[in-house]
Amino acid sequence: MEIKIGKSARNCIACGKEFAHDEELWSLVRIEDQVFKREDYCMGCWSEDVARGAFSRWACCFYDPKVAEQEPPEVFSPLRQTFYEAVERQARCELAKAYLAAQLLRRQKVFRLIKESEGPDGDARFVLYADRIGGNLVEVRDPNLSYAELENGRQELLARLQELESPEEEREPAVEGESAPEDDGNQGSAQERAEA
Repeated sequence: MEIKIGKSARNCIACGKEFAHDEELWSLVRIEDQVFKREDYCMGCWSEDVARGAFSRWACCFYDPKVAEQEPPEVFSPLRQTFYEAVERQARCELAKAYLAAQLLRRQKVFRLIKESEGPDGDARFVLYADRIGGNLVEVRDPNLSYAELENGRQELLARLQELESPEEEREPAVEGESAPEDDGNQGSAQERAEA
């Protein structure tokens, strides 16, 4: 017996209606002449009677790769939102958050590096990125941030990401005087920590 089950059909076997991308449908497999035969049904044509005598059945969503390729990448990203909030502000801590978020977005291939340059007095570095999602050019300034400023920015970035990613009702109130966990060197890269 040959065991081979193909992809879902583009149309309902009963009514001939073409499936839309992400449309829910029912699929089943029958054994005919020692070969598995797949049948796909739209929700309107599906019934338990149709499934009688089937070897297997399951619910699934139709995936159309042509439509999926045309969909824009995820527009809402807590990291992108945090970056755009911080990049507009002038406080050094906010500049550190924007700088770190831009580096993470670059590693995720959301931002593409266009150009790096030094300020006229050498007091700051400027990095120009292209935002692949929004199509914008974004300039990030690094006014020679110290390690302590970058670490403080990292902690605030992580706190803001946690705030955005946690639903309001699940979020526990912060305890005063509570500090961020120590980095034991085994927590992975900055990107992995930011995504955690």
